Amino acid sequence: MEQASYILMRETQNKSIDWQVQSVTSAGEGKEILAEINIPVFDNLYEGKFGYKSHLDLKKKVKNFSADIILVTGPTLTGCMSVKSHPCKKVLAIHFCHKSGFFNFLKWKAFYQIFQPDYQAIIYHSPYILEEAKKIAPQLQHKFHLIEYSTQRCSATTISERDIACKSLGIPANAFVIGNAGWLIQRKRFDIFLEVCSKISNCNNQQLIFLIAGDGPLRGELEVLAAKLGISGKVKFIGWQKDLSSFYKSLNLLLFNSDSDAFGRTVMEAMGYGVPVVASVVEGGTDSILTNGKNGYLIREHNVDLLSECCLELINNKDTYQQFQRQSLEVVKSRFTNELFVQKYLDVFNTVLKS
Repeated sequence: MEQASYILMRETQNKSIDWQVQSVTSAGEGKEILAEINIPVFDNLYEGKFGYKSHLDLKKKVKNFSADIILVTGPTLTGCMSVKSHPCKKVLAIHFCHKSGFFNFLKWKAFYQIFQPDYQAIIYHSPYILEEAKKIAPQLQHKFHLIEYSTQRCSATTISERDIACKSLGIPANAFVIGNAGWLIQRKRFDIFLEVCSKISNCNNQQLIFLIAGDGPLRGELEVLAAKLGISGKVKFIGWQKDLSSFYKSLNLLLFNSDSDAFGRTVMEAMGYGVPVVASVVEGGTDSILTNGKNGYLIREHNVDLLSECCLELINNKDTYQQFQRQSLEVVKSRFTNELFVQKYLDVFNTVLKS
């Protein structure tokens, strides 16, 4: 979500748009990133359930905005409430799965009923969540827009690029590197990643390295699990990365596992570097970019044995590996460039301004 926002702002700041950012939480590293492109960022606390304790403070800050359009991303309850009385036009960008089940259906039905009058347009970042929204609030389809995520990179990593990337991360250049990136939380299932890595760690004569980029509350537990599985010497945690380009350039294979992902941006970014993907996603829209057996492997359950077989197929079969590599790059070039992503946003903004 954050990376998509950074791309949009970086590509349009002082060209067609002047941005101001009000974060519902502490902006953290984002403040530094946006300062480099002269975008002012205002922090806020996020205290209490749904941020209710700091809501009035946030609302006062939003009230000071002088804008043609407010773009609300996420969304959060406190964020939506804070812009409700603002007189300017508004666009809502939804990045989350609505999730199955009657309770979630009712929750989102109430959300759309309460907040949809505030927005002239609602943007969805994967076909999966757009279709969910159509079922929940079919009367609002005239406001719906699909804008899929994007990536700048659309070419396979060269040998020299990979050598430099591996050196920067302290990885042997001759190793076969399997990695994943993301927030280290339960939903992202890095435990499955480690279990698969353990299963294949001794199944091949080639040196294998398992690379994890990202941080989060489960890092300590995952380090303990890696030791328990006997692969801590082969697993490298590199933490949160301001720039993931060296991470992707070092990879030979992305192993992505998630209980729920509206899109799976990590999958798309890896494919943009020509990295084949093996993925298990229980719920979500990863299949809008990754087609099982055509440009990667995608299964709907966390089956460690099957995931291991898929990884070994790509380690051992160069023909399959190169086929997935070519097909991945073709998909990214045709649908997921930054230029297309930004232009679709600008089209929505222009439509809203004219409405």
